[in-house]
Amino acid sequence: MVRKCAFPGCPNREKLTSKRKGALTLPQNERLTFHRFPSNDRERLNLWLLAVQRDVNLPINFVKHMKLCSEHFSPDDFKSVQQKRLLKSTAVPNLFIQTNKVRGSSMW
Repeated sequence: MVRKCAFPGCPNREKLTSKRKGALTLPQNERLTFHRFPSNDRERLNLWLLAVQRDVNLPINFVKHMKLCSEHFSPDDFKSVQQKRLLKSTAVPNLFIQTNKVRGSSMW
């Protein structure tokens, strides 16, 4: 099953790294990654839900299946642990896509 980023208008989809074009040739800190919502931290979860324009009262079973791609976080939101790029426990999405269309393409 291919999942998509939960941010409205974001075209990024989660695929196996081996099937993502060029994913293995990128440095680890430039690869597109997907991150689960912090369902065990209600305060931070509410910030994430507000950031992606979702109702803070969404049922937790629904939220547990949602993911955000790394394009919605700043480089400072990540830490490197054993050659893996992980979100810091304080990270909140803060980079958003403009969904206005200009001649058929998305603006950032």
